[in-house]
Amino acid sequence: MLGLHLLLAIGLAAYADALRPLGVCAAFVAVYVALRLAIDLLGIRRYLRRLELGSAFALWFVGEIFRASVGVARIVLGRAAAPQPAVVAMRLARPDDRFATLLGCLLTLTPGTMALDYRPESGLMYIHALDARTAAEVEAGVREIERRLLRWLDAGAPADAGDATGRDTP
Repeated sequence: MLGLHLLLAIGLAAYADALRPLGVCAAFVAVYVALRLAIDLLGIRRYLRRLELGSAFALWFVGEIFRASVGVARIVLGRAAAPQPAVVAMRLARPDDRFATLLGCLLTLTPGTMALDYRPESGLMYIHALDARTAAEVEAGVREIERRLLRWLDAGAPADAGDATGRDTP
């Protein structure tokens, strides 16, 4: 379904001779609105939910990277900065190798943090933080990424879908 969305958006942008960033974004919005209007006709409620949550996650994560970059810049450029690096071990909410790999990559992309190791038998991930006042502070940040990521990944799962009538919920 994602391929259909991409083809429709790129085709619309090419047809409008607007293969510029703003034109492509406008095409994606136009295709999204069209798919949203045809949600029940095409039976794509789960797909659109995952698309919405994925887009929200991507925007939020870019904001987190920017915020973390500013924090690292303050530490590096600040005269009175005294970072307190730490390695924190935390048990993941979903002890799955693929999820741990994805979460570890996202953590490593975030300035000031790095996933060091994951132990599948215990579900523990070891995370290095450049400036960690407390382990709880580091864990809270990782839990937020984990929560949002799981919400996105589980949006299309059958356990998340449906109400008492068996229909998908928005």
